[in-house]
Amino acid sequence: MILGIETSCDDTSVALVDKTGAVLFHHIHSQDNLHESFGGVVPEVACRAHVETLPRLVQEALEKSSVSYADLSGIAVTQGPGLLGSLLTGISFAKGLASGYRLPIIGVDHIKAHLRASISSPETLHGKSVGLVISGGHTHLYRVSRWPNLVKIAQTVDDAAGEAFDKGAKLLGLPYPGGPSLQIEAQKNTLPILPLTKRAVRTEDPSDFSFSGLKTAFALLVRKLGVTDETRPQFAASLQEAIVSHVLNRLERVIEVESPDHLLLGGGVSANALLRKRVEELCAIRGVSLHLSSLSLARDNALMVARLGGELLSSGSFYPYPYYDLIPYTRDRSDHRFGKKNSGIPNKSSD
Repeated sequence: MILGIETSCDDTSVALVDKTGAVLFHHIHSQDNLHESFGGVVPEVACRAHVETLPRLVQEALEKSSVSYADLSGIAVTQGPGLLGSLLTGISFAKGLASGYRLPIIGVDHIKAHLRASISSPETLHGKSVGLVISGGHTHLYRVSRWPNLVKIAQTVDDAAGEAFDKGAKLLGLPYPGGPSLQIEAQKNTLPILPLTKRAVRTEDPSDFSFSGLKTAFALLVRKLGVTDETRPQFAASLQEAIVSHVLNRLERVIEVESPDHLLLGGGVSANALLRKRVEELCAIRGVSLHLSSLSLARDNALMVARLGGELLSSGSFYPYPYYDLIPYTRDRSDHRFGKKNSGIPNKSSD
C-alpha cells in the first residue's frame, strides 16, 4: 500500500492506494477560502495550512481504511515543481513519517503525475505520444519518449494559461478561484465574441505559448469599454475564446510536426469545458487518441501522486530508509533547450 501526499501549491491532499492502484482513501482539502481575500495564493498562508491539515488527513486515511503504518510499503510525496515552501512542508512531513516507520520515500514529479492521471495504464501508450500539462503554473508540451521519460518540446515564454484565466476573472470582479468562475460566466454569454488582438500571438519558437499579451489586451479592453452586468459574460467568453484558440493553434502545430498516436492532457485548466471540447474535435480530425484526466483528477491531488509512486517503487525508483536525501525543485526539469538532462526520479537502488 502506498500513502500519497500532495502539497505543491495550496491544496492539501492525501491518498491511500493498494498495489493495484485501487483507491482506499482520497481527500483534497481546498484552501480557496484562505486565499480568496488576497485574490491569489499566498505561499506563507499555504504552508501554515499544510502543516495544520496534513497530520489530520493522514490519520483519517489510515482510520477510514483500517490500515496501520505497518501495512504501508512506502510514502509517495510531490517533489516538484511547485512552491518551495509548500513542497518543503510535504517532503519534511513525509521524511518524518517514513523515518519513524523505516519506510521508503518516493519523490514524484508533479508534471508526470498530471499526465499519468490521464491514462488508465502506461501500457495503453503505443507508438508516439505527446502530453500537454496546462494549469496555473504550467502550459507545457512534452514528447513522451518512453514512460515516464519526458522531453519538453514547447512551453509558455511568460505566463501560464491558468494565470491568464485568474487575472482576467479578477478584472471582471469574479470570485476566486478565477478559472472556474470565468468559465461559468462565459457560458451565460449571448453576445458576439470580442477580438482581443488584431493578429495571432507570435513567439520566437512558433510552437511556444504566450499569454502575457492576451492579458494586457484584455485589461485594456475592459478599461476602454467598461464592464456591466450585461457585458460581463461577453468579456468572459471573449477571454476564454482567446486563450483556448491560442492553445489549440500551438497544439495543432505540434501534432502536425510530431504525428503522435496519443495525446495526454492534464492539469487544472484541462477541466475547462471549451478546451476539452476543442481538443476532442482536433484529435478526432487528426486521428489522435485523446487521453483526458477526469474532472476530479484535473486539479492537484494525491491520488495521482500515490498511483505513480507505486509504479516507481515497483521499478526501484525510491529513497530507501534512512537515505532520504530528496530535495524539492521549483521548476520543470525536463527542458532540453537549456541542456538539462531529463530529470526522472532518482533511482537510489541502482544509480
